[in-house]
Amino acid sequence: MHTIFRRPLALLALTMLSFGSATLPASAAPGATLVGASFSVHMDSDQKDRDTTVTVTVRDMWGGTAARISSTFGLWDQYSDQGPFQLAILNHVPYETLKGAQTTFRIDPHGHNHIEPNLFVDLVFSDGSHLTSECPQLDLDQESRQIACGIS
Repeated sequence: MHTIFRRPLALLALTMLSFGSATLPASAAPGATLVGASFSVHMDSDQKDRDTTVTVTVRDMWGGTAARISSTFGLWDQYSDQGPFQLAILNHVPYETLKGAQTTFRIDPHGHNHIEPNLFVDLVFSDGSHLTSECPQLDLDQESRQIACGIS
């Protein structure tokens, strides 16, 4: 497969893994709150070392933590798909406070580690609606450890 097709196909595969073939509501019902969150990753040309910690945090519009996960998750080989991993829901915040907010993806390597993940976060609400955060073609290492991506 040619390199120019690999990333779009990987993001499509992650989307299909997270959503399946179900039709998703266009927006949330009034009062819908966060009940589930997961993230998946497609790795590009570098691998994540076994001892590099990954932290994914979902923050609301005011910077409060809605969901989070942090672990080493083991080795992630190059060109592999990882997840979905379930985030702990820390606050059942309303849909409206997460739309337009941020997801952060952070690595804490022991020594040197360079990774190029494509991140997909799926947020599920009490009425069955979803919001997502997609961060394609990230470039992180021991010097540049964290990036924030919008939620839509």
